[in-house]
Amino acid sequence: MGPAAATPAAGVRTGPALVALAGAAWLAVLDGTVVAVALGSLADAFGTPLTTVVWVTIAYLLAAATALPLLGWASARFGGRAVFLTGLGLFLLGSALCALARSPGMLIGFRVLQGFGGGLLEPSAMTLSAALATRESMGRVLSVMATVVNVAPAGGPILGGLLLQTGHWQWLFVVNIPLGLLVGAAALAYVPAGRPAGRTPDPGPRRPGADLRGLALLTAGYLGVLFAVNRAGEQAGGWLVLAAAAAGIVLLAAYVRHSFTTTTPALNLRLLRRPGFAASVAVMGLVGLIMYGQINALPVVGLEQHGLHGLDQGLLVCALGLGLLVSMTTGGRISDRFGARALVRAGAAATAALLATFAATGEHLPLAAAAVLFVAVGLSFGLTASPTVANLYRTLPPAEQPQGTTSMFMTVQLAASLGVALLSLLHARAGTHWVTALFAAVAAAIGLLAARLPGRPG
Repeated sequence: MGPAAATPAAGVRTGPALVALAGAAWLAVLDGTVVAVALGSLADAFGTPLTTVVWVTIAYLLAAATALPLLGWASARFGGRAVFLTGLGLFLLGSALCALARSPGMLIGFRVLQGFGGGLLEPSAMTLSAALATRESMGRVLSVMATVVNVAPAGGPILGGLLLQTGHWQWLFVVNIPLGLLVGAAALAYVPAGRPAGRTPDPGPRRPGADLRGLALLTAGYLGVLFAVNRAGEQAGGWLVLAAAAAGIVLLAAYVRHSFTTTTPALNLRLLRRPGFAASVAVMGLVGLIMYGQINALPVVGLEQHGLHGLDQGLLVCALGLGLLVSMTTGGRISDRFGARALVRAGAAATAALLATFAATGEHLPLAAAAVLFVAVGLSFGLTASPTVANLYRTLPPAEQPQGTTSMFMTVQLAASLGVALLSLLHARAGTHWVTALFAAVAAAIGLLAARLPGRPG
């Protein structure tokens, strides 16, 4: 934000402003879990296979990742509140258009707009919250924000199931509009406008730039790879899969070269040379893959293995979210004492064992036992995320932390979209038990990467 936003301005009512900002971040995260419960319903409504419907989620995640590198440039040029309100407006416009969609293609296209707005919304809300906090209350404010956001995985499935019981999937998106308007009104009333950083008579040479070329290479390349993974789940189109994969790999290779020759690349690969940073980003990428993969897979598992419909279909996601709510909000504090390595290793080992157990026994496990098992998965899995994020900020010097934060969030979003694509591939080719087995293997990989994380803070 800049020096002018470092401390709360006189007369600013910090409490209502933080409530508005936390509500916006919660709304952006909630949308992902609400829609995850509805993949089966959307497939039935449009008469299209799961391999097509998962793009409703993939499109949102990719668009959100694309928005992240533009955040610093936009905040410096227009101010943090303007970026926040723009993100909220795009999110609400996308929600309204999604509710009016008449085909899968229209819905996927409108989700791109909604996801781009959501990608601006959550991080700008966190930045504005940090600017409103005093030095003494910074930890408490950000902890409250994290807690509010982490409620979404537990509450989203319940809300999604209730909305689907109306018989109209459009309510999944319509519900965002009154909530978003309320948040927007509160932000206009209580969040100070501030001054855009670097707003001087001679603008710009010191302003962060927007790496549009790099962003285009990275997004198009990754999209090609995701398309190949997704279409590999279908019987036809083998040549198209190979062509998409080849084009994606070429574009990603071009981005790697671009990243090392550009001052402020969209995703700064040079930071991977920092000791501990590469391991932290890799862990968070795998965390995103498992997190979003499970959120989208568990409603399908509930339907196919336990015959759950409507509100009940989100039961396993809700159980997972309850465990995450506890562990994500305490893991960071515990890591201040014990370090990231031990916690991530223990959390990953427990998660891998629990998911492997479910993959082997899920079809015969009573529903109540499956719900308890996923509460335990959430409790253990949360220990891999919060300590790793805390370690990332210990690893980088302050000047590199903004780009490090962008790199981490982009990696999580990109890996999350890959997890959803793998869900459709494995579901089509092998069955839901192999989906859970994949997540167990990825959790084991997190445990191996934990050896590269630092131990007890010195």
